[in-house]
Amino acid sequence: MTSLPIQGISIRKINFRPMVPFLSGGLAFLVGGIILSAAGVDPIYAYQIMIKGAFGSVRALADTLVKTTSLLILGLAVSVAFKCKIWNIGAEGQLYFGALGGLLAGLSFIGAIPILAPVVVIIAGFAFGSLFSMVPAVLKVKLGVNEVIVTVLLNFVALLFISYLLHGPLKAPGFLSYSPDIHPESELPILLPNTRLSIGILIAGASAIGVYLLMSKTKIGFEMRSVGANIKAARYVGMNVSKSILVTMGISGGLAGIGGAILVAGEQHRLIEGISPGYGFIAVIVALLGKQNPVGVTIVAFFFSALLAGSEFMYRTLGVPVALAQTLQALVLVFVLIGELFLRWEPKRRKI
Repeated sequence: MTSLPIQGISIRKINFRPMVPFLSGGLAFLVGGIILSAAGVDPIYAYQIMIKGAFGSVRALADTLVKTTSLLILGLAVSVAFKCKIWNIGAEGQLYFGALGGLLAGLSFIGAIPILAPVVVIIAGFAFGSLFSMVPAVLKVKLGVNEVIVTVLLNFVALLFISYLLHGPLKAPGFLSYSPDIHPESELPILLPNTRLSIGILIAGASAIGVYLLMSKTKIGFEMRSVGANIKAARYVGMNVSKSILVTMGISGGLAGIGGAILVAGEQHRLIEGISPGYGFIAVIVALLGKQNPVGVTIVAFFFSALLAGSEFMYRTLGVPVALAQTLQALVLVFVLIGELFLRWEPKRRKI
């Protein structure tokens, strides 16, 4: 708050900045309610069902946290890249390659070793995601190719490659495009019985702490942030910009790969087509709304996970399409961006 003196009276000017995200979210749900009403659905009842589906029981909350696990790790992956002004839009493809790495580790003889197997699965996921992210990184560093185009296109490469494997070399016996199940020893331990909530949520939390420490407490993180803030100044003071870009993309892709490995080892216990409902794309919104801050990304990831879980329950209960969640996500993003523009706009003072 700031004080404005008027004829000897001090009047406090209210700072609305912290309220903007909440107002933006409220407007998004208001517009979503209008859409529901136009479709013949009572919006108040629909939102009550959505809240019940996200938080109404232990299983509902567990399902929300399962989705939070993936969105948090993928949101952190995108945030790391964005901090260095590297626009990694390929987290979805990196997730699928991480899932492939986790699957191969879980099917190997190491995947049958108790305690060690889950660790190897996560490491393999990180390695496969990181290696896949090196393609756009090297093209950018060596040839100056725009990483947005390359990462977007590589998403389709990854999806088609995984589809080929699941219809060919990695296809389990039968008619479905599934891989064989990983060894039981490779599965992540479940935290809550009769749910899918595994220790993946703890890995996601540790990843958030790790990203915070990396970006704020280490030399590598300082260089990454410096390159993102001003690449010319970073070069001028002698920083190795190419190295920072490669390291950034390696970490970003590796985190996305961990997200894929957790989907295999913690939820499905196999690799399937469509193992991700678009987490890599939603993560871009999560990173933007979370402002590339681990705390902000955690909050937004949980909020969007509740949207997804609640929308799925609303579909099963009322028949409202799950696409409503995507509509609400888009509306939240649009209104938050409008709010940011409003905060940055300052009316020119009239000259007297």
